[in-house]
Amino acid sequence: MHTPLPHPPLPGGETGRAAHACMAALAPVSGSPLAHASPRRALGAMAGSLKQGGAMVARMRKVGTQAGPFPDGDSWEVGASAGAWAVRYRHGAAQPEKPLLYLCSPALLPALRAVLVESGGRGIVCNDAETQASRWPKGVQPALPAWLAAQHNCMPFDPATGEEVRAILRAALETLYVEQQPGYYYLAIHDADAVAAPLSAADAAAASLGMYRVSPPDPAPCRVRLCGAGRMLAVVADAARLLQEDWDIAAQVWSCPSYTRLARDAQAAEQWNLCHPRAIPRLAHVRRCLDDSAAPVIAVTGYGQHIAGQIGGHVRGRVIAIGADTSMETSAPWLVVTALKALADDGALPVQFVEYALRRYALL
Repeated sequence: MHTPLPHPPLPGGETGRAAHACMAALAPVSGSPLAHASPRRALGAMAGSLKQGGAMVARMRKVGTQAGPFPDGDSWEVGASAGAWAVRYRHGAAQPEKPLLYLCSPALLPALRAVLVESGGRGIVCNDAETQASRWPKGVQPALPAWLAAQHNCMPFDPATGEEVRAILRAALETLYVEQQPGYYYLAIHDADAVAAPLSAADAAAASLGMYRVSPPDPAPCRVRLCGAGRMLAVVADAARLLQEDWDIAAQVWSCPSYTRLARDAQAAEQWNLCHPRAIPRLAHVRRCLDDSAAPVIAVTGYGQHIAGQIGGHVRGRVIAIGADTSMETSAPWLVVTALKALADDGALPVQFVEYALRRYALL
């Protein structure tokens, strides 16, 4: 027989104050070096900022993280292994909840589930398994991201830059500890440096909703949209450059740190519109971003193709999902060929362009 777990603590002033203190500590700072930091280094720096000032404003716990050595300025090593239940409950009584940040490296689904048992399914779980040597794409068992996408109490993200990590952490603190929504956030953390300008308030909010536009406005009509998550954002940006330089084709670039959030939001909007036929229809975030054009959308992920494919039925344009399990490699030249083939299929280009590209990039 299982002993029933205590109910989570009720919203309280101390919880809200701690969350706002964390959000203030993570506020963008002019000239911050995070614009040039990988997600892992940025997260380490932000974890360090949460510890400063004498008393921690957040509870940080290490679960199975590598022992080091750590690069200079990396504050990833922040605390001993511990669980949420011991922090939240003393002698069976609910305590005011403080933000919980878990830094971990589970590559296997059972190991991740063990972390979630430790966390009580609450808080912000940051997994840096992608930085470890592995036989799997992105360092984790393929079943792991699929399982996360199916857990409705989990909001999974694959941030591309340190600035995206900041935006997502601040949104998670607001959602979990100010609004007191149930569940937890999950961030896949990589260690590849990517230069990224500080996000505007609008782009930071859009990133926390699942996607925002990276490429600047262009007077030329968009022919194709390229979406990338995590390390794939740099690859799609390179593909957009090749399309412009080699083929004079304008492409939009979108960062999509959470295809899962985009799909869930679209499903929720569709359900609400079905149940409220007389009301003004709700527009999902992915449709606000992409429904201004019928140009093909190529959605790329470092996980399995199905993760990016979640948005396929929710936008006006045709969506081509590409992942680690597709037959071609996820490289910029192959993405260019895919974009040219999509345009040829739509009758917007002669099919000879695809043949020229295959020869030009020596792909056959």
